[in-house]
Amino acid sequence: MRLAVVIVITVFGLLVLWGSRFVWIPDLVSGKEVVVGSLPIRPGESIELTQVWAGDGYLTRLRHKLSSGRSLYAFGDPDSRKAWKCRLDHQTNLACVRIRFNGKDWRYYYNLHSLSLGTGQSVDAE
Repeated sequence: MRLAVVIVITVFGLLVLWGSRFVWIPDLVSGKEVVVGSLPIRPGESIELTQVWAGDGYLTRLRHKLSSGRSLYAFGDPDSRKAWKCRLDHQTNLACVRIRFNGKDWRYYYNLHSLSLGTGQSVDAE
């Protein structure tokens, strides 16, 4: 009996580990938006890379929090895999934040409210 319980727990654990490559169970259950990385750019303003589970992948977007309390969103990838970390670098001479995660390299030009996806495509933040 104990051996059966150990086997069931082991198999369950392995399935959860394998499945976490695609979706993190707490994200699936909570449905909450997760902030992967954040960077202040000016007093009262910040840039955040966020993800939320959207059924068959993660909706990955950039949030520009303005000093007025309002937020602008630029939708970058509607079907991404889970990002556990990202790197945000502030390039002040270009008024730009470079975002690197999961092999992607995006640039957000915060004065223009425009996200460049590195594929030649740009998305306006709204």
